[in-house]
Amino acid sequence: MFILEEPQYHRVRAGEVNRFRGVALGAERVTFVRNGEVIAEATVDQPCPELAWLVHVPQATTSRFVAEVRVEPHDTIEIRANGETQFVYDLHDEARLASLWDCVTQLPVPPSDLVATTQGGGDTESYRDAILTSVTTPEVLLRDSGIDLKNVRDVLDVGCGTGRVLAGLHCDDPTRRLVGTDINADLIAWNRANLPDVAEWHVTGLWPPLDFSDASFDLIVFASVLTHLPLDCQEAWVREILRLLRKGGAAIVTLHGETHASLLLDAATREQWRRDGHIAFAAADEGANAYSTFHTPERARALFRDFASVTLHPRGDVHRGLFPFGGVQDVWVLAGPI
Repeated sequence: MFILEEPQYHRVRAGEVNRFRGVALGAERVTFVRNGEVIAEATVDQPCPELAWLVHVPQATTSRFVAEVRVEPHDTIEIRANGETQFVYDLHDEARLASLWDCVTQLPVPPSDLVATTQGGGDTESYRDAILTSVTTPEVLLRDSGIDLKNVRDVLDVGCGTGRVLAGLHCDDPTRRLVGTDINADLIAWNRANLPDVAEWHVTGLWPPLDFSDASFDLIVFASVLTHLPLDCQEAWVREILRLLRKGGAAIVTLHGETHASLLLDAATREQWRRDGHIAFAAADEGANAYSTFHTPERARALFRDFASVTLHPRGDVHRGLFPFGGVQDVWVLAGPI
């Protein structure tokens, strides 16, 4: 598992030395390569308390690397681990990123306890970075399915939390109609009080339907939602997506796939998961973070069978120069309905 944490593109200082930090689980060393030449190296031995819960992976708690690397204007740097390219750091479209970032920094940021509720950690600066990523990464994911984000006018984010995705889409184009729903009334109350001009905000139940007319939206986002619901509830929400989505529109849905299964499930449970295609752990009520579900690609495709096209991006990867949209969850782009 490889995750580049920093520097995000909008924070890089071109022409200067920048700190690169990330996680390279299972690697001993990370190298930075420009034009075939190694320009920096880092050992993978720094503390990573965020992965302490991976008790069956001993190296997880020291799986972080840190390196000082000079970044030139319009630079391209390959980051390699175990001999393979894991990330291509490619500076691009700096003017647009600067404009988006200027808007993001003017928006209120939730207190750290609310950030932790939706992201698993209370770092408000990482949360602010993720607002910008919620535009740039889905834009590429949609483009790979033939959908131009510029043409998206009406967006629904189910399980919107504190509005991170919609805040980014608002900064990208404030003329869009944006709607956020969540079962957590405290999160929606914060959105209404602090982001009233970004979107409409609604408290909803665990199950559909939603109070919107058919074919109301060009884009529907389900980020880390079906991952916490039982299978029959997932199927009901997929039918609701199909009802609400316009022809020519798309949905972005994240699921726990191979990466989460390999990290979180023991060998016997992984075998059951592969055999059944789906497994759920009910360590809390349905809809809570501790209620976790896992899908094989085959089972997910069956769940999404009524869409015109279905594209899987394992771990959200479509180009190795993207910062992740849903952590290391699989990202599915569902174009349709048929």
